[in-house]
Amino acid sequence: MKIRIVFLCVFVLAVLQILQAAGSPPPADSLLSAAVKTAKAEDKVVLVHFGASWCGWCKRLDEMLQGKELGRLIANHYVVVHLTVQESDANKKLENPGAEDMMNAQGAGKSGVPVFMFFDKDGKKIADSLALPNRVNIGYPASPEEIQAFAGILEKTSPRMTPAQRASVIDYLKKHAPPPEPH
Repeated sequence: MKIRIVFLCVFVLAVLQILQAAGSPPPADSLLSAAVKTAKAEDKVVLVHFGASWCGWCKRLDEMLQGKELGRLIANHYVVVHLTVQESDANKKLENPGAEDMMNAQGAGKSGVPVFMFFDKDGKKIADSLALPNRVNIGYPASPEEIQAFAGILEKTSPRMTPAQRASVIDYLKKHAPPPEPH
């Protein structure tokens, strides 16, 4: 039965990705719902990445989440969902319907992108990128303060990830951090 549920969830996600590739982005709520079902079946957490095609920091976050160095580790602990928001007028067609409303409902509408949120296998939000003082958005964790806040989020959202695995994520972020801007 569990294998059948996992297969169904993978199938639904594949169909939704095909629809997105065909030019009609699937609604945010259907992507999140499918991801929660997969997370429940695979004992994972859902990581929703809100981003835009023009956003360089979003591309950096995508590379971290899916790239050669960390992609497999992230996939072992999270079901990653990408939702497109805040596109230019010429690219509004890329946006997932309802994604902007989802960001707004979670208090992240004015935060800029990337924004990320974590949901447990029951669909309850357990953390988000508004983790700096005064609920300021981390975005892509690049500064020492952002990386430290992200480390706390990792610890909270990935109970099966070992301390060594979490350290490898933090090391990646430190290694790929842009140089500090001159004052």
